Formats: sequence, C-alpha cells, structure tokens
Amino acid sequence: MTPDLPQDSSAPARWRAALARLPLYPFEWICLLLTVSSVGFLRWRGMRIDWKTVEYTVYPMLHALAWPLVLGVGLQMVMHLVQRKPLSGYLAALKSWRWWGLWLRLWVVCMALTYTYFWVKVCVPLLRADLYDPVLWKLDRLLHFGFSPSVFATALFEHSALAGGLDRWYGLWTTSVLVMIAFFTASADAVLRRRFMLSCVFLWGLGCWLYVALPALGPVFFVPELWQEIAPRIPGASAMHEALWANYQKMLTGRNGVLREFNPIYAIAAMPSLHVGAHALFAAWSWRHARPLALLFIGATMLTLLGSLVTGWHYAVDGYAGILLAYVSYRLALVCERGADPAGTPGVPAPAGEEG
Repeated sequence: MTPDLPQDSSAPARWRAALARLPLYPFEWICLLLTVSSVGFLRWRGMRIDWKTVEYTVYPMLHALAWPLVLGVGLQMVMHLVQRKPLSGYLAALKSWRWWGLWLRLWVVCMALTYTYFWVKVCVPLLRADLYDPVLWKLDRLLHFGFSPSVFATALFEHSALAGGLDRWYGLWTTSVLVMIAFFTASADAVLRRRFMLSCVFLWGLGCWLYVALPALGPVFFVPELWQEIAPRIPGASAMHEALWANYQKMLTGRNGVLREFNPIYAIAAMPSLHVGAHALFAAWSWRHARPLALLFIGATMLTLLGSLVTGWHYAVDGYAGILLAYVSYRLALVCERGADPAGTPGVPAPAGEEG
C-alpha cells in the first residue's frame, strides 16, 4: 500500500493551493483586483474615470509594444553569452506558443498597472487635502541625529559639477525601468517571469496607495528656497519641478469642481520613493537570476537615493521606505507564485531550483 504523502498545512501552502485553482496567474488576478478596486474607488469619490482615461494612457503603450519585445529578447541573448549559457535552450523557448502567450499576458498586466498607478497618483490632491511634509522633514532629521539629509546634500553639491551628473542619472530612471521590465519578461523561465511581474504589481500597486495614505509633495516643494542655489546645476530636475508644480496647481482647482486640462503623468508624490524602490527591486531579482547585473543595480539604488536628495524630489525616509517596499514586494512574489500551472493540478511542486 502506498503511504500517504505528508501534507503542508501551513498558511502559505493553503494560499498557494487556492491561487492555483484560479483561471489566472497571481500577477493577473492581483492586478485585476487592484485596477477594479482603484477605478471603483475613484469613481465613488467623484472622479471622472471613463474610457478616455484608457485611451490617453493605454493606447500609446499598445503602439509601442514591439520595442520591449525586441529589446528584451536581445538582452536575454547577451546575458546568455555573458553567463556562457548555450543559446539553444532560449531559442527553443521562443518557438513555444506558451512563451508568447505569457509574454502578452505580462504586458497586458504591465499596461493595466501603469494605468492604475498614473490615475491614482494624479488624483491624490483631490482625495486628500492634508500633507505630511512637515512630519517627513522632522522624521528625516530625527533619523539622522538632528541633521537634514536634504540640507546636507544640497550644500555638498551646490557648487559641484557632480550635481549635473546626478540630475542626468535621475532623468534616465524611466528608461532603466522599461529596459529591465523588457529584460525579465523576455526570460525563458516562466516562473521567474510571473514572479517578477507580480513583484512589480505589489511595488507600484501598493506604492500608489501609500501616496494616498501619506500625501506629501517632497522637500523641493516644501522648502523651495533650499534649491535656489543648486537649481542651475540640475536643469532637468528644475524644469520638471516647474512642470509638475503647474500641473499640481491645476489639480487643486478640481477641489472646487472645476478641473481644467491637466496631464496625468505629471503627478507629485513623495512617500515612498518608487524611483529608489524600483532599482532595489531590480537588484533583488538580478541577484537571484542575473548576477552580473546585481552589483550594477545595487549601485544604481544608492545613486538614485542620492539623486533624489540632490534634486529635491524626496526625503531620505522616502527612499528607505521604497527599499523596504521593494523587499516586501519581492518576498510576497516568492510566496504567492510557486510555479503551479493554473490550468493543471494544484500543489504540483515547482521545478528544481525554483523554490523560494
């Protein structure tokens, strides 16, 4: 008689078994829940979230889907060569309809996540009239033994050409995010792809609602005189400060029911810093699956944290919160996605080497 196999009755195991019975992967149903609940909440609060908002933010991404595919596949091939792995296995994966189907599903979720993030973030001034900048400013000083990291960073770099370098580095953030999402979503490892996107859903999904829970503008808007001397050395950030502040003023008029033309991409929110958080998340996944990139993104995380202080976008505590949120998102992705096929048998163990 075949003995009974031991059953894992832990809470994470029960959650994974429940998730495996769903027709969607965890990254899909969690993003769906986030999107539906966010849109429902914004409409309940009187925001006009209709099909035009989809046209404005999603359609441009649809038209640009080809380049992340080409870029991601190209970068994966380069990484295989760097790690001295044969390309034959990766090329075989590209011939599978499952690879293409998952790639499309990943980018559909990426577009839905971007849509939700932009519209929740830009609506923060309409949802909350209070600001936590005084609290964050005091917390920064408390955590750094009475010294403000913002004051220190601006004093250190206001007469240095390095300020311009940090300004340019910070301006490359969007490009770095798109490149890394393209890279990981083009992997041959299906479990890695799903886990990675799930961690992105947690990072940006939780992040945008933390903006609502802890509304803050950032030090450059709270203490603008501190950046008067350094402003000419950070032209990119200075121009963006003006653009975002003008858009924020337009959003404030919406509190009286008269909201003029505005740009949903030009939203202000400080806590947490998802600029720092995203690079920290990429460092975590790189350390696990693309070690040659790990040191690069550990360094990138530190540079982005420093750049956020010099350019005035964030308090230091925003960056620390972003790193913590990235770690939590990474761990949640490992717990929630263990490699079970939603169309298959629940409880099937993940392939060797894929356990979290």
